[in-house]
Amino acid sequence: MADHDFSEFSWDEQEDVKALLASQGLDVREFKITDNGDSPAGGKIGAVRQISVTRISNGKMAIYDTDHFATWITDFADGLEAGAFDD
Repeated sequence: MADHDFSEFSWDEQEDVKALLASQGLDVREFKITDNGDSPAGGKIGAVRQISVTRISNGKMAIYDTDHFATWITDFADGLEAGAFDD
């Protein structure tokens, strides 16, 4: 799935994720974050970008679908709040 490593994401996306993680007492180095670029959305017009987030220490992973108008960071924040990446 990985087409782009987190370091290749837009600077504002990187800063938003770093700020989110810092607010939770976490660091971006604790996670592997990649995306698939934009893939055709099965029969739909346009493309869907999928973000894969894996906590390195425990292997817990989530995939977030997004496009140019929806932010995956909000869903990631919800996952962090719900403990989806906790040990």
